[in-house]
Amino acid sequence: MLVHRSSLIAAASALLLSMASAVGAEVLWDQSNWNTINDGSVDESANSCSQVSGNTKVHIANDVHFDTSVHITTVRIYETDGNVQAATQALLWIAPKTGPLPTASSDQLEAAPATVVSIASVTETNGAFHCQRVSATGLDIELPAGDYWVSLTPKHNLGIFPYTVHLYTSGPVIGDPSPAIVACTVNSNWVYPLDPNRPDYSMKIEGEFHVPTAPLPTGLRDEVPSP
Repeated sequence: MLVHRSSLIAAASALLLSMASAVGAEVLWDQSNWNTINDGSVDESANSCSQVSGNTKVHIANDVHFDTSVHITTVRIYETDGNVQAATQALLWIAPKTGPLPTASSDQLEAAPATVVSIASVTETNGAFHCQRVSATGLDIELPAGDYWVSLTPKHNLGIFPYTVHLYTSGPVIGDPSPAIVACTVNSNWVYPLDPNRPDYSMKIEGEFHVPTAPLPTGLRDEVPSP
């Protein structure tokens, strides 16, 4: 049976499109191995701070490393059930890492250069255990190669016990442990939420790596194209 060339081209184009869709975004940083014992720390930006209600503004930051420049489209954190499931916004803060602890003051995580982003939560399972995967998608962030602090803090109140907590990872610390800062007042006091254990907290970043392109040949005789 003969197939017209135009049909072959259409079929090939459809295959390429389906392959591109299947590939999707690349994983730029992966510490999504959340613990299954529901252990973690409060990571939220409440409407206000109150000793009576327990509402607070606590930001947890992860250190990440990129060997090449990247385009970030998604940042995810992993939390227990609670008020986070109804949260629709979070504060996203990304800053260069220059030492084992950030030096930014707390107001920078509550306002510019922090950015308000939309989030959504879905249940993720691991065998008999589950958590809430909290995702900020549709981002458009370009970063050069290097080391960074990344913090995604959902905007919601503490609620009633059991509170939503950001799960720490079940694996080893990569780089430096995850520190936190309480932003109820302006300060620069970064501390470890679970000292002396000092774990990393669960986070996954997706997007694209920018791979340097090889220069095109100039057409000069005896020139060998770059690999």
